[in-house]
Amino acid sequence: MAKLNKDQLQKAHNKLKDTARQRVAERGILQFRADSELVLAVMDAADQEAIPVGTLLRKWVQEKLQLESARDHAPDLMERVLILEQTVSKLKQKLK
Repeated sequence: MAKLNKDQLQKAHNKLKDTARQRVAERGILQFRADSELVLAVMDAADQEAIPVGTLLRKWVQEKLQLESARDHAPDLMERVLILEQTVSKLKQKLK
């Protein structure tokens, strides 16, 4: 059997990873381990909202992904401040 070079090995690894991810996505089930304190805290939070644990976790993950996406697509704070300052200046000029 011929040895794979570094690029071939990386391509093979990426292909296997993509295939595995696709199988997980098709099943629609993610699994993770957590310590007992975290599990109990999540169960308590689900009880407080009167929803199943899975529903709560799905909601939290969706919210986190939305926040991350918004953060990645939003201008940074300095840029936002500059935009606001420019807008205020333009409005002041219009009012004069």
